[in-house]
Amino acid sequence: MKLKGIILISLFIILTSLWTFNVVFNALTGSKFFDLSKFITTKQIATDLTKSKSLNLEKCSDKQAINFQDTADEHLTRLEDYQDLCGSFLTDSMMIFTDMPKDNQIAQKKAKEMSIKLKEFNKYKVQPIVIVEPITQWGLIDFTEFDSGFYDSWIKTYFLTLQKEGITDQMMGTWVPFPEANLPYWNHASATPADFSRIVNKYLKFLKTYFPEAKGSILLNSATYETDDFDWANGEYVSLSQYVSGLDKKYIDSFGIQGFPWSPPATSKDAAAIFNAREFLNEDLISEAADLLGTKNIWINTGTFSQKYTLDSEQTITITPEVRLDVLNSILSQAVKLKQKKYNVSINIFAQDKSETAEATNWSYQGIYKNVFVNFAARANSENIILTIFDRENQ
Repeated sequence: MKLKGIILISLFIILTSLWTFNVVFNALTGSKFFDLSKFITTKQIATDLTKSKSLNLEKCSDKQAINFQDTADEHLTRLEDYQDLCGSFLTDSMMIFTDMPKDNQIAQKKAKEMSIKLKEFNKYKVQPIVIVEPITQWGLIDFTEFDSGFYDSWIKTYFLTLQKEGITDQMMGTWVPFPEANLPYWNHASATPADFSRIVNKYLKFLKTYFPEAKGSILLNSATYETDDFDWANGEYVSLSQYVSGLDKKYIDSFGIQGFPWSPPATSKDAAAIFNAREFLNEDLISEAADLLGTKNIWINTGTFSQKYTLDSEQTITITPEVRLDVLNSILSQAVKLKQKKYNVSINIFAQDKSETAEATNWSYQGIYKNVFVNFAARANSENIILTIFDRENQ
């Protein structure tokens, strides 16, 4: 046998042995001895994306920025900041959050406050993605209690008041009740995935009764957790069919999936970081859920952090711009694969600096990370992947 053949066979045996060892090590310890995703560079990922050589990476897009004039809205003001960062238009859609009323008086008050924001968004032709968290002024909503009809009259009052305030179907955008129901921090310890389907159906039925043309959606986390376990390392990337199979398709216009990179604290050696979107945004699990819902519209809620565990200097980790760009490009790679399967795909970037909150994570793209954001946005635009964003002032 020639020397070249011997070398090739030897390399094959070595690589196969390393792969086998990694699989066994992962099965026994729950972590990876070495992570092949770390060898995926920005250059390699970018090569897989078309048009990369012709991109203008100094602007997010070639479209003219929206003129926000003197808006005082805390979300639109931040969107204006991102346009300044981009030197161009970024998006005409933005995520906002709201919660639920605990009586008719609060329902009317919350609806009037929301109507002001929806009118301001409409003034600048920005579409909202409204995340409706299961929280009231007295705390977390029990999923089974909501299912019983306890909140029905207050939800009706809320939407009726929006209608009376002059809000139209076109102003409503997309509404997403009970987000991330497969995460453990909601009050659903006694609920099942089937309960999630029923309460979402209930809420979206009220939405469509008052605003038939408004969009309804759901948002599930890519990793599912036990209701009493909030260790981010313990999520399982399993089928989401149990959460979507009972949803009424006539209320669902899109499927939202949430997935974020993760890293253990600086002093921890118990778990490996999760930085590759092939793991935290698995395209097969995403497309399976979308198909069960009968929708071709998928939106991804994600982001990358510059620092984590910021309230403890010994635990704090800092991510370089190069690694953040690698993570973003792996996210884009997953989105492109979904688009190639004929789905309509958008990506919402969570970009709030929460380093001084209990979350202790900085998701923003300020300072040395500006070019990371612009680079990613330009590449997404080149692939016709729609970007939306969440950030706000004074939070």
